[in-house]
Amino acid sequence: MAAATNGNPSVTNPSTSLRKEWVRLNVGGTLFMTTKTTLCKDPKSFLCRICQDETDLGSEKDETGAFLIDRDPKYFGPVLNYLRHGKLVMDKNVVEEGVLEEAEFYNITD
Repeated sequence: MAAATNGNPSVTNPSTSLRKEWVRLNVGGTLFMTTKTTLCKDPKSFLCRICQDETDLGSEKDETGAFLIDRDPKYFGPVLNYLRHGKLVMDKNVVEEGVLEEAEFYNITD
């Protein structure tokens, strides 16, 4: 038996769609949270491909559902912030060459 809708069309729960937008990444044991929109700023990147519903990467997840990425988190943070803001900003104790190498690993070309 169908549930009564009182004439209202079915509405998608906004909190459910927002939850699907957020992505957890476990990079070298450090948890990062961001959105699919941020990760897909460069659509050909590994980070965009990892969070797609149908992906060819077969990435593993930890016990919390975060994607496991075996990389150094101190270099990943600046890469993620670059995707968020479009500018490369690094702490003075982070070597630029390491961040650029990390971006290359993730196939971020923009």
